[in-house]
Amino acid sequence: MSDPIFDQERRECPPTLDYRVEQLVPVVVGAHPRAEIADRPWANHLVRVMRAILRTRGFELTDGPIPLVMTDVWYLNDEALRLQPTISIGDPSVNATSAYFANRLPCAFAIENACQLLLDPELLEPRVCLWGIDDESAGLAMDRFETRWLEEFLDAVENVVEA
Repeated sequence: MSDPIFDQERRECPPTLDYRVEQLVPVVVGAHPRAEIADRPWANHLVRVMRAILRTRGFELTDGPIPLVMTDVWYLNDEALRLQPTISIGDPSVNATSAYFANRLPCAFAIENACQLLLDPELLEPRVCLWGIDDESAGLAMDRFETRWLEEFLDAVENVVEA
């Protein structure tokens, strides 16, 4: 059986990929069934978009940033990962990384009782946290991030990875 999305992801990120932690760009979801259902699809989407943009900028995963979906448990328990540019997707009640960032990042976009997008607009520390109360609201936060800040976030990522 053919699965074009799986095939493309395997070409981009084969199981034998040699990487350095300094190349990773964690896109973090909660290690919780609700997060797996609601947030992982958004994280997978964002990773595909980020990889496509990085390819247009001339990067391959072997020589540049590697956006990678992972759980909050793995991320929060690895000091080296916590130093990397990071995007956390999901409500703080199901994502401990979002809970950690919720009081540390300024609000860049919010719709009351719907969604939030937290980040330093100057991206001096490239950290992003976003969530919505439902799928439609999460989509609003994701759309705002993609259209307004994703390119700038990737600029900041490139500066960190190249350093």
